[in-house]
Amino acid sequence: MDGQAQFDISKLSDSDRNELNQFLQNETQKSTIQQTVHHLSEVCFKKCITGNISSNRLDRTEELCAQNCVDRWMDANLSILKHLETLRGGQ
Repeated sequence: MDGQAQFDISKLSDSDRNELNQFLQNETQKSTIQQTVHHLSEVCFKKCITGNISSNRLDRTEELCAQNCVDRWMDANLSILKHLETLRGGQ
């Protein structure tokens, strides 16, 4: 064997299988959120941070730009979610 533990999921009870599925869904959601935050940080950093960071603070224009970038991203996502809800309700 290569040192990895083998586990037979078919031997789990229904309750344990449901718990495992819920855990995996939660972990997938966490991963998706982390990837989204990372992407948002990268996009807003590239857009807004133009100078050298010589202190532990952004200058006023960089800070405002970053805040606006995040706000617009949130606005766009909320708009998309509302539109999808509307489409779902029309089915």
